Amino acid sequence: MNKQTLKNFGLSLVLAIFLALSSQITVPLLFVPITCQTLAIGLIATMFGLNISLESISLYILMGAFGLPVFAGAHSGIAVIFGTTGGYIWGFLIYAFLVKFMLHNSKATLKIGVANLTAATLQLFIGAAWLMFVAHLTPQAAIANGVLPFLVPGAIKIVAIVAVARLFAQRVPVLYR
Repeated sequence: MNKQTLKNFGLSLVLAIFLALSSQITVPLLFVPITCQTLAIGLIATMFGLNISLESISLYILMGAFGLPVFAGAHSGIAVIFGTTGGYIWGFLIYAFLVKFMLHNSKATLKIGVANLTAATLQLFIGAAWLMFVAHLTPQAAIANGVLPFLVPGAIKIVAIVAVARLFAQRVPVLYR
């Protein structure tokens, strides 16, 4: 293993831990708790390269699969990644890929916002489709329970992602690779 590979793995591990910690930050709302998971996913996908982004999210999923309490609510295990929230978790990988594809290393504010909005929306619909299948819901019920409650909080997170990404782009441009 060369030095750069080791550095990349270390960075991916740090970002996976950041994601795990962000997953534990919860804002309780009326029907569903809102976590900072997707905020962390958006920041990682926007500010780091595709390989680092996908490696860190994959490490996060593996840590949870192997029993570390990294998922929202300090949950873990195979049952979580294949249960009702599994689609949202697997959707994180698509979120990161789509952001990197749409941005292609751009630091433009509008592009960052649109890329994260598109990716977050797709991730919610992937999660809702999975929820519909696992929980035997109608499409309307899956959208009502798995998408709609997260739209406004998601928009707020995207504003935060854009603000933080712009700040870091000015101060630490090496992150954008």
